[in-house]
Amino acid sequence: MTGGLAYFLDEDGSFQTKVNPEIVKVQRVMTQAGEAQLKMLVQLQGDRTGSPKAKQILEHWSEYLPQFWQVVPPSEASSVYATAEAVVPLISA
Repeated sequence: MTGGLAYFLDEDGSFQTKVNPEIVKVQRVMTQAGEAQLKMLVQLQGDRTGSPKAKQILEHWSEYLPQFWQVVPPSEASSVYATAEAVVPLISA
């Protein structure tokens, strides 16, 4: 992985055993920004493909969200999507 975040739905609880923790950090979606990004991606998938799974996930969001893992490479460790401690730059008017 060379940047960017990845999200994985882990319905059977086996995802963590398939990831090398020396390369990336694996965590649950921890921030509102990360949740919003994930939800947007699921919505886009549903809109573009007509995916019944995407529709089901969105209809039962609170049940599915805890089943998602966020994969964070070192380059994204301080991203607002990955950590609540991220510094968000202020925009001057």
